[in-house]
Amino acid sequence: MDKKVIDKIRENEQLPDDMTDEEIAREYKGTYTASRAAISLDHTPLDQVLANKMAKILPFMRKK
Repeated sequence: MDKKVIDKIRENEQLPDDMTDEEIAREYKGTYTASRAAISLDHTPLDQVLANKMAKILPFMRKK
């Protein structure tokens, strides 16, 4: 399992720092949590995409 995915799982699941990467990989391999973590590395949430596009179209609506 990729180190970035393991780090994302550790962050999302709030796992203790003393848990090794190998233990996390063994426990979460092939799970829905691992899939979500892998997708989230390359995926921007839809609401963020919409906010970015709206900011380009209507610049006065940007959050301050």
